[in-house]
Amino acid sequence: MIDCGRLSVECLAYAADRSNMRPSRLAIAPIAVLLLMLSLAGAPAQGAESGVVVNGPTGLSPQSDGQLAGLGVGWVRGFVPWTVFEPTPGRLNESQVSALETGLAALPKGTKVILDVVNTPRWESGSANPVMPPRNPADYGRFVGTMARRFAGRVAAWEIWNEEDASLWWASGPDPAAYTALLKAAYPAIKTADPSATVVLGGLTGNDYEYLSQLYADGAKGSFDAVGLHTDSICDVASPYEILRNGRTDRRINRWAFLGYRTVHEVMQANGDSSPIWMTELGWSTSTQVCNAGAWAGQKPAGVSPQQQATFLLQAYHCLAQDHYVQVGIWYGLQDIEPFDSPRGSYGLLDSNLAPKPAYGALADYSHNGDRLTEQCGGQQGPAIKLTSPKTGVRYTNTLPITVSASDSVGVYQISLYHDGHIIRNFYVHGGTTTLNGHMVWYGARLLSPGKHTLTARAFDERNNTSTTSIMIVRGGKHKKHKKHKHHRGAKH
Repeated sequence: MIDCGRLSVECLAYAADRSNMRPSRLAIAPIAVLLLMLSLAGAPAQGAESGVVVNGPTGLSPQSDGQLAGLGVGWVRGFVPWTVFEPTPGRLNESQVSALETGLAALPKGTKVILDVVNTPRWESGSANPVMPPRNPADYGRFVGTMARRFAGRVAAWEIWNEEDASLWWASGPDPAAYTALLKAAYPAIKTADPSATVVLGGLTGNDYEYLSQLYADGAKGSFDAVGLHTDSICDVASPYEILRNGRTDRRINRWAFLGYRTVHEVMQANGDSSPIWMTELGWSTSTQVCNAGAWAGQKPAGVSPQQQATFLLQAYHCLAQDHYVQVGIWYGLQDIEPFDSPRGSYGLLDSNLAPKPAYGALADYSHNGDRLTEQCGGQQGPAIKLTSPKTGVRYTNTLPITVSASDSVGVYQISLYHDGHIIRNFYVHGGTTTLNGHMVWYGARLLSPGKHTLTARAFDERNNTSTTSIMIVRGGKHKKHKKHKHHRGAKH
């Protein structure tokens, strides 16, 4: 998600003269305390490299870099709006290039930089809308190649566009073929200018693996070194541990769940792509307002508490540490931006006064100490289910009473009973309930063949997570009466 209020795209261009800059001195004292606390930290454990999006009005600058000091992140992500850096064809805006160079030079030593090249100048697209895609991908390729050559050795990675799968940032509507053409123009240009640079596929909104599948079909494989993902979904208030599945017949993790990146990885593997995943935006808003976007507008909170934000941050990096194919995780963003307390403006590690939220300390802790959580992330989630009767191993000859129950805090909407994989019946409640109970007398049990059979109960919660339990039942056969042999006199034996 990028706009001048969400990310510093156009804002980067105004670094020198914005009149509404807020001084960073308000954050110095609390941050200094955090640095002192973290000075004794040990080496980080293995996990995704941490990072933060510089999203304030000054862009990458000595002022914003001062707010990064001591945070310990390995990466910072900034933006290069093509509209600002090449306002006329073939001529770079040297004042903006110089401002970016100054910002890069002031970063904490050892910090790696990823720059996202976004927006199209009117002279190229023919439109005043900056998110209209280029008419000629070669023009974009030439520009990113020029920038990569200019900043070789100082910028480690280049991200190609931002959320190109959303009409908000690809104005003509998502077009995998057109974006593939952009990748194919940009990749060789960057690699020629700086062979060591990593080319990152523009961050896909909410783990958009369907769009990624279309990119592979259009031949995009080989034109990027890492797949960029964005999981800072608007109005997301769920823990990163929670799994939401698409449905009963589509067991993939839903793209809008944080852990949907695991489905992205499955799609990559299915297409023979061993590239890593770079999560170039992850985050949770601390807005106290009601959600104003998406399917849940007006029906849920827009954000979480500051403490929850810090908790979710550590949980998210804990999840990423379990999956080695996720190399980089970059928090969106460094600070809250105007309009303050809005759903889109409240993702920052620093609040509207540039004072650190708990999440600032949490990211600093992870960056210095690595992942220290031990609980399970995204395990097999589903309702707690119990077959009360019959008991396992029960022997019966006729009908069979069955009693089952399932409970889940998010609501159980269905329990299904099976014998040897064949459906017996469903217990269903519309909208779900915390505890769903089912009881029946199974008349079909008397039709089973004598011997052992498996009785299974499966429960479904409102996120389409399932859990099962199975027992063995034994149908006895009819007792055969043995005939007594009568011995007749005179019979030959």
